[in-house]
Amino acid sequence: MKFLKKFWNGFRNIFGFHKNSKYVNDYLNAANMRSGVFMSAIIIGLELFLIVRQSDKYFFPKLASGMAFDLAFARYLLSYFLLLSLGGAMLVFCSQFLKKENSKRRFLLTIIFAGISLLFCCCFPLLIKHNLIFYSKNGINEKINNIYSALTVVFYASIVAFNVCVIFATIQKYKQKKQVKGWAIATISLFALVCLAFGIMVSYSDFISTSSFPGTDERQFKQIICFLTMVIYVACLLIWRPYISVGMLGVVFFAFYFILTHIESWWDPASGYTARMLPEGDGVNYLTFYISLVMVAISIYNQRIREAQKDEKLEEMATKDKLTGLYSYRYFLDQCKVKIQAENPKGGEFVYLFLNLRHFKIYNDQKGYLEGNNLLKDVGEIFKECFDEGTLLTRQSDDHFMALTNTGRIVEKVEKAAQMILERTPIVRVGLNVGACLLIDTMYEPQVGVEKARYACTEIKSVRKNERIVFFDKRMHEETTKAQYVATHIDEAIEKGYIKAFFQPVVWSKGRELCGVEALARWIDPKYGFLSPGVFVPVLESSNLIYKLDKEILRIVCEKIRFNLDFQLPVMPVSINFSRADFGVINLVKTINEIVDKYKVPHELIHVEITESALTKKKDLVKETITELHANGYAVWLDDFGSGYSSLNVLKDYEFDVLKLDMDFIRGFKGSSKEKALISCVINLAEELGMKTLCEGVETIEQAEFLESAHCGRLQGYLYGKPLNYDELVKKIKDGEYKLSKDVII
Repeated sequence: MKFLKKFWNGFRNIFGFHKNSKYVNDYLNAANMRSGVFMSAIIIGLELFLIVRQSDKYFFPKLASGMAFDLAFARYLLSYFLLLSLGGAMLVFCSQFLKKENSKRRFLLTIIFAGISLLFCCCFPLLIKHNLIFYSKNGINEKINNIYSALTVVFYASIVAFNVCVIFATIQKYKQKKQVKGWAIATISLFALVCLAFGIMVSYSDFISTSSFPGTDERQFKQIICFLTMVIYVACLLIWRPYISVGMLGVVFFAFYFILTHIESWWDPASGYTARMLPEGDGVNYLTFYISLVMVAISIYNQRIREAQKDEKLEEMATKDKLTGLYSYRYFLDQCKVKIQAENPKGGEFVYLFLNLRHFKIYNDQKGYLEGNNLLKDVGEIFKECFDEGTLLTRQSDDHFMALTNTGRIVEKVEKAAQMILERTPIVRVGLNVGACLLIDTMYEPQVGVEKARYACTEIKSVRKNERIVFFDKRMHEETTKAQYVATHIDEAIEKGYIKAFFQPVVWSKGRELCGVEALARWIDPKYGFLSPGVFVPVLESSNLIYKLDKEILRIVCEKIRFNLDFQLPVMPVSINFSRADFGVINLVKTINEIVDKYKVPHELIHVEITESALTKKKDLVKETITELHANGYAVWLDDFGSGYSSLNVLKDYEFDVLKLDMDFIRGFKGSSKEKALISCVINLAEELGMKTLCEGVETIEQAEFLESAHCGRLQGYLYGKPLNYDELVKKIKDGEYKLSKDVII
């Protein structure tokens, strides 16, 4: 049984009894169209040559000898002009099919050539008239004449059918603005029929019209090569399934062979001598040629299939998401461009969607990695089912999906998808948040549209938590425009001095003397005025450009310290916050050393603040960086302690000099026993671990007094001053508003 199964599978594959994918079928169809271009170009060149040759050798001499123009044209030029116009129609049609975009010029040329070819077909009665006259003069019997007339009818009928098909296919493609594959297949098939009919007709005509050599039965059958050439064209240049090639060639060869071996071609009434068209011995050669041609056709088909399947795999790797089978993100953007260009939608007819699964990470943690992947696959299928056919879908990353779809009933479709996802996850209940951006201006790059949809989706998390779908609006447009401005103008802002360093005082809790300052970035822009850090910092972090800002603030700080040192002015340590996005983008220690050493600033005057959120990723890199900073003489502070989810592990795993309590610890401080106990516990824990403490966000005397009693070392907040520019800070120190502590280093 296994042997029979293997034999059948091999037989089925060799002879094409298998189902090809759409990609493979399209690949073979396009290959046929390229072959059509090649064949039609050859036909055009050949027919032009023959028209010139026949006109000079036969047409004009016959006219000069008195032959009627219509008979001379029918005998010597009609077929060549007919095939010339047919070749032109085929060439332009195949070229038009292979082009993705429609062209009015190619459309008109195809119609014109096909129309001219149809006009020449109207000369068919004239050709029949010529044949009757010619055969009667040469004594060719009626049976042979009838066969030739039948072949001529088939030839002309196939040309008419071909041209009609070309015209309809061209109109359909121009109206639908895309390839119409059914019409293309019909056209290439009719073109093959025309070639075969032409080969048989011309070769048969040669057999019945060539005169014999005197006194022998040898005849000059030279145009059999026309039939063989046409068969080679159809079987080898056009790609058919092998069983079609075998059947088609078998029928054509057998029919022509039957005619040549069973119909008397020539009869001499004086001697009674008859001759058949094909000598018996040539039948073996004829059969051998058929078998060879069939094997070549099978070989070509299987080779093309392997090439198509290989290309399909490569394209899938480049265009498909491996997990879900949806488009890859890059290919999705490319297809959006193609779809928009092809359909040219009206404003608001299409919408970009950013689809984000809520609670997916929880589902992944509970169910495991494999089950999480299965859910993503199912979600991809759900989106396919819920959105209209023709919707473009991609999984960009993790649980983020994107789509370009029709706006009709969009809210209803999103709700249906959300409900199906909930039903798929009854325990964890994975939700769906959707940001939407209407495609108003088709000139926008697709990436702009999907990013706007993503931005709209973030509104659900931060502001509109009870909504399923949020559309990108004017306010969001203004915000994203400003964000884009920030990302593209950070270099200019640094170069032209729009980036300023402001300094917020830090005081000892005991005595309230000034023990340092924190340097904070400010952006004073000529276009937008004062830009809040809440605007430009997240943008620079998300685009991995924050390191430029951090380097500039450090440079300004070192410049100010150097100035004070040179002019023997008061100097205090400055803490500078370095973003988590800096890690891995730059060598943080090397960068700090280069700037600090350039201005010859003592390392102990620079305190490096690292936020707790920076410790959740690239842990080994952060640990190594902290160790190097300590080795180079810098104090390292942990900023925003308490704002994350792994605070105690942070204290255990990392070595910090100062722990900086997030302002959330004392926001809304009412002095309750629980609040005091929690804050005191954190301060005592830090002290046990060998760290100093600082609390930011101090705004009331009550808060300051409690923190002092709880032994918090440093205080920072509006109670002791808002961030100031450098000159204001120096003035307040000179005026005695701030008393600079002598113990200011640690």
